[in-house]
Amino acid sequence: MLLEFSVANFRSIGEEQTLYMQPAFKSKDEDHNILETGIRREPQALPVVAILGANASGKSNILKAMSFLKEILSDSASRQKNDLYDDYRFKLNAEYKEKPTSFNIKFLDRDSQEDTSYILEYELTLLPSKIVKEKLSSVSSIKGARKKTLIDRSEKKISLHSSIYRKKNFLEVWKADINNQQTALAYLGNKGEIDIFNPVLYWFRNYNFISPTTEPTFFTSGYVEDGIINKAEILNLLNSVDINIEDLNILPRESILPQELNDTFDSLLAKTIEHYDIEESIIYEYKQLRAEFIHTSTSGHNILFDLQKDESEGTKTLYAISGRIILSLTLGSPLAVDELDSSLHPYLIRKIIQLFTNKKTNPKGAQLIFTTHDVTVMDKSLLRPDEIYFTEKDKETFETKLYSLAEFKGMGSVSKNDRGEKLYKDYLNGRFGAVPEVDWEGGI
Repeated sequence: MLLEFSVANFRSIGEEQTLYMQPAFKSKDEDHNILETGIRREPQALPVVAILGANASGKSNILKAMSFLKEILSDSASRQKNDLYDDYRFKLNAEYKEKPTSFNIKFLDRDSQEDTSYILEYELTLLPSKIVKEKLSSVSSIKGARKKTLIDRSEKKISLHSSIYRKKNFLEVWKADINNQQTALAYLGNKGEIDIFNPVLYWFRNYNFISPTTEPTFFTSGYVEDGIINKAEILNLLNSVDINIEDLNILPRESILPQELNDTFDSLLAKTIEHYDIEESIIYEYKQLRAEFIHTSTSGHNILFDLQKDESEGTKTLYAISGRIILSLTLGSPLAVDELDSSLHPYLIRKIIQLFTNKKTNPKGAQLIFTTHDVTVMDKSLLRPDEIYFTEKDKETFETKLYSLAEFKGMGSVSKNDRGEKLYKDYLNGRFGAVPEVDWEGGI
């Protein structure tokens, strides 16, 4: 469960910006959009955050920063000494070209075997050529527990908590093996010997960043085909928003290659999967399974609709992201969606949000973070003020600034009496900033 995320010197972000997933205030109606953590130190979290702002204000870059951190942890264990990370540092100020990019993430993990929860905080600072700083700390929910630093790394030294290793010479070999392009977390975690790192790596493995404009439908089809999600769940979600589908067929991709050659490729893929830890996205991209919807005609007959050829863009979009939504709710994992409103009616967006804010449909504490231009989400009956964020580009520095609606006067509370208050008119009138300045006459 994400508690907060900070990033500095990344794309349009210069100075550090922080997204908080903890409530900024106590609600008079305690049940409204709150996840109970069961931990005294961090008792509550938010299930949803919406980020609004003008085009090119940096909304997407908040989500891309988390995705880039996931990418670093996913492949850094195999990186060679002379490999370079992609350079995403802020380009509009020369000072930032000499500074590293930094990330800081805090989240909650529950150990079901020990019946204990932990607050984990991971900090990473890097240049394209090397890791500059890395730190992982943990504190248990047990009363009186102290914060433990599990990894503390500088450019010259890596220190690990004494509970992680037993033999000093064994540790020294590991430390000597880590090059300046590898994170200690990913390297040691992938050794398979230190399970204390698994919750952090597992959290990032289950973090998904998607965009409806680019999300292929074959991911959802792959989840259904492999039994990761139930077909009935997809049908229920689609039918709940009045798309009316009787059934769903998952079909193999159309291929111009001879069947014998396709069989050979499939056999090679199966052997590769058996011996290597390959991400599901690569597997599904190769398979490219197709979806076929079954609708009922006015005469009562079943009619087949090819998803790509016969369905609307909105239906394609909803089907494409529905697999990720259901998987997130099933696992209790975070889901980040860029431009959630793309091809989707505002009513559908509300329904998706409510899947995460409703404790019955979200019993495991999944979280949704999304960017949007749909101002109708600014409704206290749907989202709390601290669940609404804005991005605005500074006029002098051109840096992205991230701030919450809850920071404005009169927005630090929500109750049953003012839930129906509409805020988007105030937003469009410029009260909260983060709107484009348009000069049509000057531009013609």
